[in-house]
Amino acid sequence: MRRVFIMRKDLNLKPGKLAAQVGHCCEAFWLNLIKSASVEDNEFDILPTRTLDAPDVPFLYRHPGVYQACIEAFSKGEDHFKWKSEDSRPTMTVSFEIPKDIWDGYINDIFTKTICEAKNLEQMKSKTAPVIAELGLKEGIDYGYINDSCKTDLTPENPDGTCTTGMWFKPLPDEQAHLISKKFKLYGAFDK
Repeated sequence: MRRVFIMRKDLNLKPGKLAAQVGHCCEAFWLNLIKSASVEDNEFDILPTRTLDAPDVPFLYRHPGVYQACIEAFSKGEDHFKWKSEDSRPTMTVSFEIPKDIWDGYINDIFTKTICEAKNLEQMKSKTAPVIAELGLKEGIDYGYINDSCKTDLTPENPDGTCTTGMWFKPLPDEQAHLISKKFKLYGAFDK
């Protein structure tokens, strides 16, 4: 499987800016997946009141406050109790599904990526549109655009004050990724 990223050549991005925009492309698929997942705010730690080895005895916690909370929950017959430490950092539990082909062919394989160049935004969109339609890809899930907030090098082009710098695709089987990448040159490749 392969990730394809298409970056605009007409923006003349400095190497650091280009690297940052490709980094955004890399993250976008995963962040969209995480943001669409079920999320639980972990304000408290959930701790056991007993161990499997000694189910009739409360767990012996070293911290006096934790031990007291454990004893109270244990005396009520509860298997777990909530504890909020003053120095613990808040965490989030995120649960989402990853398609098996992406798990097997990308995450547990090599992370193959191809970075292509488009002459401009119009070419990027026009050359990818037929393949996107043919493969039935959904924007924001299977592919998307990276819009820079124009706080450093770029000038806004979009109504929201951003500039579209590139395009990302989820991990695709090589033959599907090639349908996209063959329409462009590799980024920075010399003309022959």
